[in-house]
Amino acid sequence: MKEDASAHPGSHRERQIVLLTYWDGGGNVPPQRALARELIRRGHDVHVLTHNSVARIVESDGAKFHALKTAPQWDGSMPHATGAELEFIVNGVSGSTAFASDFLTLHDALRPNINVIDVMLFTTIGMATKRGLPFITLNHLAWNLQGRATTGLGHLAKEHTGHAFFELLDRAPMVLATTYPEFGTATQVPPHVHFVGPIREPVAAPPWPRRFPDRPFVLVSLSSVFQEQQGTLQSVCEALAPLPLEVLVTTGRGVSPDALPSTDNLEARSFIQHDAVLPSVDLVITHGGLGTAMFSAGAGVPMLLLPNGRDQSDNAERVEALGFGRELSCDATPAAIAGVVADMLAEEGLRDKCRQYAKQVHRFGELSRAADLVIT
Repeated sequence: MKEDASAHPGSHRERQIVLLTYWDGGGNVPPQRALARELIRRGHDVHVLTHNSVARIVESDGAKFHALKTAPQWDGSMPHATGAELEFIVNGVSGSTAFASDFLTLHDALRPNINVIDVMLFTTIGMATKRGLPFITLNHLAWNLQGRATTGLGHLAKEHTGHAFFELLDRAPMVLATTYPEFGTATQVPPHVHFVGPIREPVAAPPWPRRFPDRPFVLVSLSSVFQEQQGTLQSVCEALAPLPLEVLVTTGRGVSPDALPSTDNLEARSFIQHDAVLPSVDLVITHGGLGTAMFSAGAGVPMLLLPNGRDQSDNAERVEALGFGRELSCDATPAAIAGVVADMLAEEGLRDKCRQYAKQVHRFGELSRAADLVIT
């Protein structure tokens, strides 16, 4: 999956109007932002229809933000009751006729050359297919045919479009899969499906300023949005604080760093660009979000996964099957976490296997190729 360094044919095409449509789901946003920035760098006119909660970052990328007119709003960083996110995905995203209607209204006003639609927007994809609109589906989920998450999504897609999840992808004119194939279970995919990896811009950053360079370095990241992860974060911090480690915790938008204990060896921050840190890291502790898992694997870093919902258990199973890490319950005790961390840091064969895989893939995905496929 190494990226071809040849010229990018899409960069020389006349100015195109591109409409990206997605929801504020956390890990689905970064690849879409990276794609938007690359298209803008090439001189294309990029518009984004999404929730108000990401308006600022959309505009900071240089794209034109468009607010949803009738579909309900959602802010992934805000605390919510157990089950509220799933209910919103079902009714406000995947099965939302209002989201599809807002898309069609904007599409008819803009008349874009091409649409890029988030894979979770089933009714929107179904409407674009029915209308014969030019579109590409961006799939940010592992191509996991037997996964519990994709099985559940299959039933939901069938209910709202008449087609199961992978049937819906089969009907799309083109699919950009922003994942590594190995993180799924499919041995082959149709020719209109293109794996471009975890697309983002390469990071040119100086070495991370280590505070304890003689100690193992552990990065902790349990989602960039609210997923009721504070209890797990507290247990992880309690497990790691007494150990002879250097620990960096990134909390994302869902948890305040001030809510976590601060010790000499443990530092908590809201956001750090993980790609700038990963080359120095010996172990990543994560919830199993696919983006963090692929970033870690692409940097050759083992993972301890504590899945908390969504597709995270499926991703954790694949990480274990590939030999890149181990899984614990998100309710694991601090003692259990500390014991597994110590074992993993002492397991040289685990790190060797991760390093070998990192040599086979492009760490930053194939962003230029993804943009070429959009502008064909």
